[in-house]
Amino acid sequence: MQHEHTEHVAATPDAVYAAISDVSNLPRFVPQMTAAREKGDGRVEVDARYGGHEQHGEATFAADPRQRRIQWSAPSGYRGVMQVDPDGEGSRLTLYLETSHSSERDHDVAATLDAIRMLVESQI
Repeated sequence: MQHEHTEHVAATPDAVYAAISDVSNLPRFVPQMTAAREKGDGRVEVDARYGGHEQHGEATFAADPRQRRIQWSAPSGYRGVMQVDPDGEGSRLTLYLETSHSSERDHDVAATLDAIRMLVESQI
């Protein structure tokens, strides 16, 4: 399944990019994630809770500050990109997500972007 959502954020593109590219912020806007740690070489270790069960795994995580873009992928079938672009006085944050899980709903994806917006806007 493929999802694409865009959200306006009332913060500069650099501020939005700083928030999404910081691995330690991931649990603050990905509802299922309980912890995230950088492992080096573009890898992160994540802990998550799905359906009442704890899960642990690794994912790739690449940040490109020049393009204000992050990319990730996990063996479970998740792949995504978040792109930050200028949008008037603020930013436009676009999330592209591809997953092999049909349970991922557009509402859940949009909620992730909304959580990022609230996180960044609360810091300015």
